[in-house]
Amino acid sequence: MRNDLLSRPTQMLLAVVIVLGLLLVPQLLYPAVPSIREAGAQDDNDASLPEFGSDALTPPALADLGDMLDRPLFFDDRRMPEPPKEETPPPPPTPLMLNLQGVALAGGARVAVLRNTSNNLLRQLAEGETHEGWTPDEATSSSARFSRGAQMTELPLDPATGGQRR
Repeated sequence: MRNDLLSRPTQMLLAVVIVLGLLLVPQLLYPAVPSIREAGAQDDNDASLPEFGSDALTPPALADLGDMLDRPLFFDDRRMPEPPKEETPPPPPTPLMLNLQGVALAGGARVAVLRNTSNNLLRQLAEGETHEGWTPDEATSSSARFSRGAQMTELPLDPATGGQRR
């Protein structure tokens, strides 16, 4: 039986490993120090490049980034997309917040006597006058018809007043 440790290829491999070990171990234990000429040349190269840990690397001012903001990189046409326009529906129309208290004749014109339901104040409106956009079109002894644009509403005489005519 032949011992593999004494074969020719094994002896060659062992010799190569020993030689490489003898070359690498001193370099690991005693690293080479750059010469004075190499150190001076290295300092010149370092002066042209800022260090990342120092204050030499400052970000540009935001005013200088205007072109980047106007022409962003990640859009095909290099323009910011317009935000979608949200159409807000018009506010719902405010209802007529009045109660008809009576109808009076004044100077040949009919005047509606109204009570504001929000503050309980009396108000008199002749035909053609306006209150919060509402205009009394016609006032009869039992009701008054109001319009605002295309909206129309009719207020009956308030039963709390007993249907008295003023």
